Amino acid sequence: MSKRWKILVPDKGQVEELSKAAGVSQLLAWLLINRNINSADEAKKFLSPQIEDLLSGLDLQVFAQAGQMLLSAIQSGKKIGIHGDYDVDGITSAALLVEFLEAVGLKPEHYLPHRVDDGYGLSRSGVLDLAGKGVNFLIAVDCGISDYEAVDAAKNSGMQVLIVDHHRPPEKLPKADLILDPHLDQSIPYFRDLCSAGLVFFLLLVLRRMLRDAGFFRKLPEPNLRRSLDLVALGTIADVSLAQGLNRILLSYGIKEIQETSRFGLRVLKKRAGADEKELGYGQVAFLLAPRLNAAGRIDEADPGFELLLCKDPAAANKLADELERRNKLRQSIEEKIMEDAVKQVESKPDFRGRKSIVVAGLDWHPGVIGIVAQRLKERYYRPSIVISLSEGMGRGSGRGVNGLDLFESLTLCKEHLTEFGGHKLACGLNLKQEAIDPFREAFEAAVLKLASEDAFEEVLVCDAELPLFQISAELCSELDKLKPFGPGNSEPVMVAKSVLVIDSRPVKEKHLWLLLRERETTFQAMFFRAGIEPLKSGSLIDLAYTIERRVWKSEPQIRLIIKDLKKLN
Repeated sequence: MSKRWKILVPDKGQVEELSKAAGVSQLLAWLLINRNINSADEAKKFLSPQIEDLLSGLDLQVFAQAGQMLLSAIQSGKKIGIHGDYDVDGITSAALLVEFLEAVGLKPEHYLPHRVDDGYGLSRSGVLDLAGKGVNFLIAVDCGISDYEAVDAAKNSGMQVLIVDHHRPPEKLPKADLILDPHLDQSIPYFRDLCSAGLVFFLLLVLRRMLRDAGFFRKLPEPNLRRSLDLVALGTIADVSLAQGLNRILLSYGIKEIQETSRFGLRVLKKRAGADEKELGYGQVAFLLAPRLNAAGRIDEADPGFELLLCKDPAAANKLADELERRNKLRQSIEEKIMEDAVKQVESKPDFRGRKSIVVAGLDWHPGVIGIVAQRLKERYYRPSIVISLSEGMGRGSGRGVNGLDLFESLTLCKEHLTEFGGHKLACGLNLKQEAIDPFREAFEAAVLKLASEDAFEEVLVCDAELPLFQISAELCSELDKLKPFGPGNSEPVMVAKSVLVIDSRPVKEKHLWLLLRERETTFQAMFFRAGIEPLKSGSLIDLAYTIERRVWKSEPQIRLIIKDLKKLN
């Protein structure tokens, strides 16, 4: 689908002023202003994230009540159980809690739901399983905020219930003893971008301090929570949380922990993914590690991913990693088949080009894969997309939204057709009866038309600056590296070069495109992934939007361009 390029052009005087004040080049100052970094102090904190800044000026009172509740449970000898979720954020959140509680001498139980058997969120079956193991203090992480029946089941089983969730809360809240969700407190906007793993990390910081003050560590070593930032980074990246504010600091240190991890399971996972010898960044974690961990809960139970993160036995870790690799390949094949069916269904509708939303449904589509298919449909058509798996008269759906539309609010306008729904601005989950699909499809279209901004359905490629290819150097790459870690809200800088000469071009694995490009005396190799176009003729002129990749190829350092879009000029 053709994209509109929007090249950001900040005020020249402001660029010069920040460049002098912060002691950075004008290009870096330009890029910082594009990211709303406008002062020398902001620039210093952004370019050099410090772990000490995690707690600087923060009011942690939002975590104090939950910390005190956990401290009382520990001191009174309650049996603690953790109910996570089947995605990476749910897995890492549960792993963080289990690892910490075991480090302070406890033996917590845990339960990760099965996507098909248990469904979305905190499950009644999971609650009853934990109750059968003697659990009387339940922590629901990355779930629970809209799971009324499961919370009631926990309370009826005699449990205290603490919910730690980052999803948008419904109007009516479940009857838990305490709910820790930053969306419930308008006075703490700096915690609102955290995923559940990030929330758990701050909760454990507060709990550790309370345990220290209570003299708990006179005979036990204190858990080193900095070593746990690898799990926080995994959850944050997999959940596509913003790479700004507190998350930027968590990611800066967390990605380093993943790079240098002493976790045997994570080292094995990196090797299976071909990432053990690479310099890891946000993208490598997002596209190489997170899908393999997610594959566990998408295809079957999520436990192998959870167990791998905490595994200390080499043989067991290798076996678990093999299982994740098998499931990931199976996930890919299932995904391709569902995507093919979904595209046929979308394009068979005579009015599909005029509609602003996509709702497709299929019998026994694997519920673990429909979220990925929704994402791919959104990327293909740039429309909010919901994919529904049908079974025994019920539908279970997963949706992905576009910028300029609040997906959760859209579903709120359609709630009369749904039996259950949850999520946030760009992603959602829902349940409905099969006969409600057609009415829901029309209601969702009406909601999207009502709530979406004017440019919500136009895919805009935001470009940071014009940068001719002959200006690219190793020194410039080192300067751009200061902006890492990249991610949502701090995207890798996209540059524009105009009237570039194509020397050569050829397809790679049918869907990608390799190019050799020249400007003046400078020549670069480039890759256009999922290009969707035929190879270009030698001698063609193009404008291209690109990012810069540094890599080692055949033992030699190399600068390569990654093309985001191109426009043919002849």
